[in-house]
Amino acid sequence: MAGLRTVTEPAVEPITVIEAREHLRLDDDVDKSQVMSYIVAVREWAENYTGRHLISRSMQMYLDGASQKDTPLWEGMRTGVDVIDYQNFIEFDACPVQSVTSIKYYNDDDTENTWATSNYYVDTISQPAKIVLRTGGTFPTDLRPANGLEINFISGYGDNNTDVPEAIRVAMLQYMTFIYEHRGDYEKDIKEPAILRSLLQPYQTLRFGGHSYSKMFKSGIS
Repeated sequence: MAGLRTVTEPAVEPITVIEAREHLRLDDDVDKSQVMSYIVAVREWAENYTGRHLISRSMQMYLDGASQKDTPLWEGMRTGVDVIDYQNFIEFDACPVQSVTSIKYYNDDDTENTWATSNYYVDTISQPAKIVLRTGGTFPTDLRPANGLEINFISGYGDNNTDVPEAIRVAMLQYMTFIYEHRGDYEKDIKEPAILRSLLQPYQTLRFGGHSYSKMFKSGIS
């Protein structure tokens, strides 16, 4: 089991201060820092809801090793060599993925090595994206027990706010209006507008049968 780490935060936000001011119809005396806090809050909300990164950022994904393939339920006994069969791909836990910068791996004494690009192909068309073994390619072996694989990559729709799908930006503006109008309210019956889900649901990243960190085994160890 491992996880994600943000190396470089996005340089801009999906919504500008001017857009936020105009949408909220704020007076000029409202502090810019207060407006930015709303923008950051709704961006994080949209990213958490959809499972997507909106603006480009540098990321690291750490894995303990390759995932074992699912095996059907076996009744009774069987004999033979005990061999673990691994999947031929690694699925990203971030979406969308633009590119992979490098993949490093560490052995038990923390020696760093770079996994040759000839071993894999980066499938950024699939959602979520995948790192797929090429014919004849092999996963690194004899990894340390935790965080043996380090995948460095760029995620997000692009460097500019205009690269973000407009439906997501509209949902952010709508949610910003909602939390601004209800600031200081603590009634339990206050509900988010239904239109927010309608705008964001097409962009939700759905995973069936677990996530990219399930059933992790150290590659090369049987």
